[in-house]
Amino acid sequence: MGESLLPAQVSTGIVKALWYSRWYIFQSFVVIPFGLLVILTILYGFNQLLVNVIKIRFPCSVLGMLINLVVLCVLNAMGNVWSSPKHKKTWKGKVSAVFAWLLEHYLRIVKPSMNFCLKWINVFFIPSFIILPLSEPISFVECMKIAAVFVIGGLLLMVLDVYMLLGLKYVLLLLGYGVTKAEEGTFSGSEDNETDAENDYTEEEHSEIELQTISKTRLSTSEDITTIDLAELRRSREGTSSSDPFDDLRVRGTPEDSIQIQKSNSETSVNDLALQVSATTAKVEEKPDKYTQLTGTTKTVAIFVSNYIDWFMYLALFLISLPFYYISSIHVMLPYHLGLTVFCYYIALLIPMTFPQTKKFAHPILILTFLILFVCFIGSLMYHKGQPVGFLDDLKYYKTGKNYLNLFSGVAYYNNGMVVPQNVLAQKFTAHPQWPGCGDFLSSLMDVSIVSLSLPMFTHRKDFIKNFWVLMPPLLVSIAATFFTYPVVCYKIGISSERSIGFIGRLVTLALGTPLITSLGGSVSLMAVCTILSGICGVLIGDLFFKLLRIPENDFITRGVTLGINCGAIATAHLLNIDPRAASMSSLSFSVFGTIMVIMSSIGAVKGLIQGWVGM
Repeated sequence: MGESLLPAQVSTGIVKALWYSRWYIFQSFVVIPFGLLVILTILYGFNQLLVNVIKIRFPCSVLGMLINLVVLCVLNAMGNVWSSPKHKKTWKGKVSAVFAWLLEHYLRIVKPSMNFCLKWINVFFIPSFIILPLSEPISFVECMKIAAVFVIGGLLLMVLDVYMLLGLKYVLLLLGYGVTKAEEGTFSGSEDNETDAENDYTEEEHSEIELQTISKTRLSTSEDITTIDLAELRRSREGTSSSDPFDDLRVRGTPEDSIQIQKSNSETSVNDLALQVSATTAKVEEKPDKYTQLTGTTKTVAIFVSNYIDWFMYLALFLISLPFYYISSIHVMLPYHLGLTVFCYYIALLIPMTFPQTKKFAHPILILTFLILFVCFIGSLMYHKGQPVGFLDDLKYYKTGKNYLNLFSGVAYYNNGMVVPQNVLAQKFTAHPQWPGCGDFLSSLMDVSIVSLSLPMFTHRKDFIKNFWVLMPPLLVSIAATFFTYPVVCYKIGISSERSIGFIGRLVTLALGTPLITSLGGSVSLMAVCTILSGICGVLIGDLFFKLLRIPENDFITRGVTLGINCGAIATAHLLNIDPRAASMSSLSFSVFGTIMVIMSSIGAVKGLIQGWVGM
């Protein structure tokens, strides 16, 4: 009789798991997507303002990040300006309370979607790697020259940045500006200035973000999607203290791994946490009594499905997309590529977790790229009846260039922004040629992730202000070296003009690098590859690099600024979990770095000078 009841128990367990996960599913597939659509709509408005009104080329995502940072800082400042007990019952105190309320509830609204994008930021860099087979061919000799410039130039600039930062901190210490010991990893002004400037805050606001367990309720923070949670924003006012639930960005793990995470602290990597978050969801968040009501097979199935509900969701998306891909009259690639990309990302995270010895070189982006290209190649051979050229034809629709900024233009694109020729449209290669590709979907979300970086920047804004005179000289020197040295050196050793200019953007995050190199007339594909490889190298060898230079692990200024300038958003995503204060320095550094580079590229005289140096 036990065997006859097994199917019924399994189905009951699945139903129970879905019921227990209902709030998580609602948060993941309703609340977060709605927030993403709102943010993308706002960014679209910013882009229209920049392009059609102000008439300048500037990334709307960076503008959104800066505006969001300013809004947070203004709300926070106004919420604290009259927060002392003597103003509590006056109109000034009420105004301050209103701004504090606005800050708290504004963060409650934007937190889920922005945290989701921060957690998935590694996936958003994938399209540039996937479409590499479509790039123009390059000779072996030129490839080796590019590799030499990439390695030698990258190491020299990183060493220069490190020693400039250390030298500036030493000089400021001699001048009496209160640079602390390297072991303390921080820099601050005089004690009197600190007291005056930080009157409304406690030292807790400057403490490192702690690794903690996720909360008991799934609805509150959508734990298995968001790696970063704005948990509490504590304010200390004279004589009173109020608790605001949005102070620190806290890294969230899984309930069963929480003790291990707390013990490992900074040794826990972003990839470990991402896998832990994705692999277990409902078990830790749901109250134990919900599962104790179940018994036997029903309980086992319910717990298993709840823990791996993300795997089942994205696997189902991939399986459902197969008929739409293989039916020749439809042949739509978006759901097929999207389901494949997300599911392969989970597998890419699983590999270094299963085989820890591979963590030093098996970065998820590299593994994910191989898995996607391999499966796409096999799938295209099956659809195109063994013709390898079909693989490249399908790949042209992975990133068509039809992102949220031109989604309703009415023009059919493919191959990363090329207009589909009429003869190709006549062949009816796909039933919906005007649809965006998976890469367009992910690149659109990358813009949201750039805006989301304003959250850790807001949390650690005072570190940047106090260290302004330490940070800006290395930034300006790195900008000058990158903008005016790379194109000349590359062109002189025989690299083509377009690729020589493409090297200017090797240290700029993709959101900023694309308009930068497009404005200068360089190779966007080379820029994208160099940018991503720079970030991956920073993640894989960063610790060894700083260890060889004897940089203390808690010197978040040197580590954050160096990785921010040289390794961009990928290294920042890595730092968000292992050293959040360094991540804030990193995000601020690459944002300022990239913004200044884009501004310089829009100046006609500078643009003409660079193009003249490389024979364009």
